[in-house]
Amino acid sequence: MHPLATSKRARGVLMALAAMTSISLAVGCGSGIGIIHSLGGGFSKSSLKGQYVISQTGIGVNQAGNGVNAFSETIVFTSDGSGNITVTVDDFDQVGGPFVLSSSETGTYSIASDGTGALSFGGSNYAITMIDDSHFYIIEKDFFATASGFGEKQDTTAFTAAPSGAFVFKAHEIDTSSRVGGISITAGVVAGTEDLLSLGSLSSNMPITTSAAMTVPDANGRGTFTLTDGSSFHYYVVNSGKFYIMSNSASGSLEIGQAETQVAPAGGFSPATLPGSYVFGSSGDTSVGGAAGIHSAGVFTTDGNGNITAGAVDYVQDATVNSNLAVSGGTYTLASSGRGTVNLTLAGGTISPQIFWTLNGTRAYFLADSTLAVEDGTFSQQQGAPFTALTSQAAFVMDGFDVAFKDRVGLFKPTNGGFSWNQSANSFDATTGIGNPSTLPTSGTYQVSSNGRVTVTVNGITSSLVFYLSSANTGFMVQEDADIGGAFTQQASQ
Repeated sequence: MHPLATSKRARGVLMALAAMTSISLAVGCGSGIGIIHSLGGGFSKSSLKGQYVISQTGIGVNQAGNGVNAFSETIVFTSDGSGNITVTVDDFDQVGGPFVLSSSETGTYSIASDGTGALSFGGSNYAITMIDDSHFYIIEKDFFATASGFGEKQDTTAFTAAPSGAFVFKAHEIDTSSRVGGISITAGVVAGTEDLLSLGSLSSNMPITTSAAMTVPDANGRGTFTLTDGSSFHYYVVNSGKFYIMSNSASGSLEIGQAETQVAPAGGFSPATLPGSYVFGSSGDTSVGGAAGIHSAGVFTTDGNGNITAGAVDYVQDATVNSNLAVSGGTYTLASSGRGTVNLTLAGGTISPQIFWTLNGTRAYFLADSTLAVEDGTFSQQQGAPFTALTSQAAFVMDGFDVAFKDRVGLFKPTNGGFSWNQSANSFDATTGIGNPSTLPTSGTYQVSSNGRVTVTVNGITSSLVFYLSSANTGFMVQEDADIGGAFTQQASQ
């Protein structure tokens, strides 16, 4: 729910309706109106059943109704498998005013056979695409706000105590900071080490501890904790090995992130833990501010002995495109704690070194050590190379900026020599405070390189999209005629 008071929500909608005659559909920017027919599959309303938590960020009209500001949001809802939902948590942080849901509210949803669907509650509307019964991508499709993120089914049996064990985390505060680190949690007490990048300044190997321990989660999987640096957070249990975090709404911070269990090999991590090819995707904000930003994706190959031998990188920063930069070498480190660094040597360009914390040797969270951006993301070990084709239906989510703030969710289905592409999108103009929700069924073509780099044309949207495959139908993407990027994941068979 976008938490404007009733009159303010109406104001945002009226602003949009009054201006709709002056809004072009701008199909070349990824908008449009069409009837989307299902691409097939075995999903249904019953696929979305249970308790779910959503983590998302966006931009929209603020609480006072007098401006437009960025926001972070975490939502918990229960779905009955028949088209009805009950929302029990809506924690919303925005410059211009936070919001916390005071009582539960009801809504509705629909799911098509291909996993695309819609949620509606509290006067707000969302488009989702399911990956499987427990995971989905989501965007907000309102005239007064746009957002993008992801949702996961909660294991309610994990709500009996605070998380426990070793975890790796990453978090991002819009236009301000990125952090990654490794922690241990014992009886709710957090202790560990983090790398914190405030725009232009990196603090490495900083101790991180709690001044107020993690409380036992409530029936929504929601608890609280406070760090000794004074920052205060809510946390939201997904399962015993994962939880989301978001700044307490009273703090004025927009920080949001997640943590997952770390599984170390006997004797700890080392450079030998990391042999093979790894695909990464990341995004962030730059020192230019406003609508400017960065989206990156790429692949690099390690030798298990501290050296990087090959790869390729694409990134767009503040509208400057760096396409298919060859990795000619580089180095990496990996300490026994799971903290490491990656420094890529690129032909024809540069990219900031990465500081990462590995979860298990095959996945890691990282931030880019940059004086010009706060950028963070993930990388994972590549499986299935050499690649020759996209082979299965996949869900995707994208965010960024072209002529307006842009969020997209949907799926693509490979066909003979190309693919079908169905998307729901929202294009939000921060100057007018008006969104332009749309749907667009279209098609496209692609060419696959053996290293997993795929050049993609989506008709009516872009001829400059690049995929990097971590497996045959899963990976990260960068749109190079705009500052837009995202991720895609192969859907489970139903």
